Amino acid sequence: MSSLHNALLLRVELKSFKPAIYREVLVDPNITLRTLHTVIQAAMGWENAHLYAFAQPLRSTEPFWKIPNQRKWQKPNPDAWGEPMGNDAKVRLSQLLTAPKQRLLYLYDFGDEWLHTITLMAFSETHVPLPHLLKAQNGCPPEDCGGPPGAEYWAAAWYDADHEDHETARDMFGDHEPGSLDFSALQKAVAKLKKPARSVK
Repeated sequence: MSSLHNALLLRVELKSFKPAIYREVLVDPNITLRTLHTVIQAAMGWENAHLYAFAQPLRSTEPFWKIPNQRKWQKPNPDAWGEPMGNDAKVRLSQLLTAPKQRLLYLYDFGDEWLHTITLMAFSETHVPLPHLLKAQNGCPPEDCGGPPGAEYWAAAWYDADHEDHETARDMFGDHEPGSLDFSALQKAVAKLKKPARSVK
C-alpha cells in the first residue's frame, strides 16, 4: 500500500470568465513555484509557450501589475527592465501559502494576460501520487487569441455561421466547442509530472 503524504488542495481559476474556468489539484507543499508553473500548464491545458510570473497580493483586489517586484517571482529574465522579480525556482509553495483561503496570482503570457487566482482550499493527506488533478470545469481559450476579450469574440464567431470570422474561429477551436475539455487527457498530463518512485537497491 502506498504511504500517506501531505498535500495542498489548490483551486486554480482563470479570471474574467463566466461560467468559471478552474481546476482543483493536489500538490506537494514543498514544490517550488517553478514546478507549480508546470502543474498549472498541464492542468489548464496551456502550451507553455510564453513568459509567466507569480505574485503574492496583500488583498484580493490588488492588481497584478501594481504588486511590487519583491512579491513577484518568475524564471530569471535577463531582458527584463527595472527591479528584477524573485527566482521562482528558489521559493517553495509552503513558504507562501500557510493557511486556507490564502491566494497567489499567476499571470501567463504578458501579451494576452491570462490571469489566474491560486487559492489554498485545504491541507490534505492522500495516498495518490502528486501532483493529481481532482476536478476541472471548462476548457481554456486558444492561445494567442487576444486574452479574455479575444476569447469572447472568437467564441461568438464560432457559434455564428454568418459571422465574417466564422471559418477562422472554427480553425482556432477545431471541432471542439468553445469551453469543452478532455478531463482524462488533462489528468494524464498532470500525472506525468509526478516524481518517479525511488528504486530500492
